[in-house]
Amino acid sequence: MKVFDPYDIWACPSLGRLKHRWYQGDKSAGIVLRLVALLDALAPVPLRRMLGVDKHDFAHVEAMLLPLTLEKKNSVVSKFRSMLTSSGGWGLPFDWYSKNGVYDANTPYVTNTPYVMEALLSLAETPELHEEAMALFHGTWGFLESLKIMHGDANMLALSYAPVDEPRKVVNANAYAAFAYGLHAVHGRESIRDQAREKATRLACWVTRQQKEDGGWFYYADNEPGNFIDGFHSCFIVKNLLKMVRLLPETQSLVDESIARGWAFIQENLLDKEAGLCRRFVQRSHRDPYKWDLYDQAEFLGLLVDFKRYEEAGAFATRVEQKFRKGNHWYCRIDIFGRRWGRDFLRWGIAPFLYHRARLQVAVKGSC
Repeated sequence: MKVFDPYDIWACPSLGRLKHRWYQGDKSAGIVLRLVALLDALAPVPLRRMLGVDKHDFAHVEAMLLPLTLEKKNSVVSKFRSMLTSSGGWGLPFDWYSKNGVYDANTPYVTNTPYVMEALLSLAETPELHEEAMALFHGTWGFLESLKIMHGDANMLALSYAPVDEPRKVVNANAYAAFAYGLHAVHGRESIRDQAREKATRLACWVTRQQKEDGGWFYYADNEPGNFIDGFHSCFIVKNLLKMVRLLPETQSLVDESIARGWAFIQENLLDKEAGLCRRFVQRSHRDPYKWDLYDQAEFLGLLVDFKRYEEAGAFATRVEQKFRKGNHWYCRIDIFGRRWGRDFLRWGIAPFLYHRARLQVAVKGSC
């Protein structure tokens, strides 16, 4: 399903270059960016139409929505193949300008690819799709091995977000990498399983060592300017460590305490008990006009399901739906004035929320 996205306008070359200049410290670029951001906040769809921004498909969104759609499974496999980058993984269908550098639309990300890997393993359960789905899954080994080693010793490993040189290590990206290697340790070719298990373990060890005393994680593994602690990236780390330990039970003693501390941090610092929703930040790197983000709610809901707190998850999901849904449309953010923003911007929180809500429904049904 082709949709607009919160970050697609910044793929316009002129705006992307301005954003890159701003990250490099050009304050004059920030003036124009703030004006564009204001227009984006006030009229996101008209702005995109004015700029000629196209709607896009996202491979990892297709992966998350696979259990919820009636689309033929063989067409999904074909779609994954068509979206595959030359490096053997999946990313975003537009250029992305981040603090870590400029990534073109052919760049695969370790934060996106594992969702497709999971979907391919599910599709491989269908006999007529098994060979093609597993061929695509096995191909992701080359992508993982192309990631740059940013730290490596006998016990720990940290990799880049994408197969390019990057200046800063991203913690949640390495939690995804641990899970992805864990998938290969169990489902990959026999010849690489031991290597995959060893790398998954070292990656998980590195992630746990980046955890702060209070149980939280910064986005970047450093104390440089622009760092932050937010909701959904914190949830990503706990989620992926949980997934990895389910695949590799022998790592439980390595990550269990870290998972417990991270989950406690999220509940204590990110859940607004009065509003019944998850806050966006514990520590900010920038200001914007949005108070609530559906992505935070989606990933918190996912953890409630992971920890089998089904009654709490059901009540939470109902509150979120009341806030972020209007009629048949979902919105991905709510601003400081209470206005919903980003109607049907599927990737940004909507697809993850629908996915985790479906997981909750299955879990509740199975526990009855």
